[in-house]
Amino acid sequence: MQLYWREHKLGLRLMLLDGDKETEVGLLRRTPRGFDAMATTAGYNPGRALKDIKDIKEAQSFVESFSPWTEFGGTEELVVDPEVRPKL
Repeated sequence: MQLYWREHKLGLRLMLLDGDKETEVGLLRRTPRGFDAMATTAGYNPGRALKDIKDIKEAQSFVESFSPWTEFGGTEELVVDPEVRPKL
């Protein structure tokens, strides 16, 4: 299992790779005011999203703090790869 950020045309996506199945578990969207960040959840939880974060590292930390990959088959022990992968 791998956990990594992938570039996207609007920002970054946090991806969980399990074998050949890739699942989006978080996202950052670049806006004129900074970044909007969201940790994916199976249900509705507005507390897992935040707008207008000024720094991309802070936005990534916000998403990662929820360990959203655990809701999609990942374990708490997974570590996010520090290298951002290019978009497909």
